[in-house]
Amino acid sequence: MSNLLPQYSTIKFTDVWDDVNKFKTDLAGSPFANAISSTTPDNVTLVYYLLYARYGNNPIANEDVNQWKFKIFSVIFQYGPTWEKKLDIQAKLRGIPDADLLIGSKAIYNSAVNPSTAPSTGSLEELTYINGQNTTNYKKSKMDAYAQLLALLEVDVTEDFLNKFKKCFKVFVAPEKPLIYVSEDEED
Repeated sequence: MSNLLPQYSTIKFTDVWDDVNKFKTDLAGSPFANAISSTTPDNVTLVYYLLYARYGNNPIANEDVNQWKFKIFSVIFQYGPTWEKKLDIQAKLRGIPDADLLIGSKAIYNSAVNPSTAPSTGSLEELTYINGQNTTNYKKSKMDAYAQLLALLEVDVTEDFLNKFKKCFKVFVAPEKPLIYVSEDEED
């Protein structure tokens, strides 16, 4: 039986980090250590496994492994906090109870006849004295509430984040060195 082994001029992602703990240790020892949460939820672990799933067998773009690590960490620093916040917001949106979805906005209209202070026309401050108040409370229909929720929900907030790491890996993933054939002798 023969196997064809591709040879690249640089090592692969899994050659640098074959274990999440190595990744976490390297990130923790870098200036980018606090870019994203390593507590609950542990987004550092999540980022490692997302990178592993997408780029695990891809050769890295740099000859210098340390420079490449800092390139990965700088992408996490640049885009990770926004990605993390989007995950948090999506989780909160998915957790809104139906009763809260039906609550609409509220408008309060106050009127003051002959107040003791004169407001300026450019002032945003409220008067301390009012004569009357009108309120308008809106209630959404279930259909409107669900439509509004669906418009806010995103199927995937991670794809754009993962695409930011493309520059860290070789663009043309093809063997760059001669192919090596490995054969195993079969014993009966």
